[in-house]
Amino acid sequence: MSDILRNLERGYTLIWREGRLEDGLRGLDEDFEWVVPYIPEDPVRHGLEGVLEFFRDWMEPFRGLEVDWELHEAGPDQVLAVIEMHGTGRESGAPVEMRFGQLWTFRGGRAARMVMYNDIDEARRAAGLE
Repeated sequence: MSDILRNLERGYTLIWREGRLEDGLRGLDEDFEWVVPYIPEDPVRHGLEGVLEFFRDWMEPFRGLEVDWELHEAGPDQVLAVIEMHGTGRESGAPVEMRFGQLWTFRGGRAARMVMYNDIDEARRAAGLE
């Protein structure tokens, strides 16, 4: 397992298994871009503070989120994470299931960019895995 893969695995574990959001995001490059193209009001967040804000906004409508992930090396500086989330709506109590891809790009061993994909096949293509 590469250092990049190991560090990303540790970040996901800190965030989703240990509830340590800020610790899980500490390895971000200071110019880091968090890109979620399908969110029209703010599709790109910058730096640690922008990503923390995204996570707080993202997680607020849910409770009991359970998250699983698979990591796939996509070259020397990229990793594709396939994420599955299950939980319930905080207001509605309705069950929620999401599956999406996150394509991470690293520079000098630090996370420089993440692009989220609703379509896993599209994410695989972007990562050069198909």
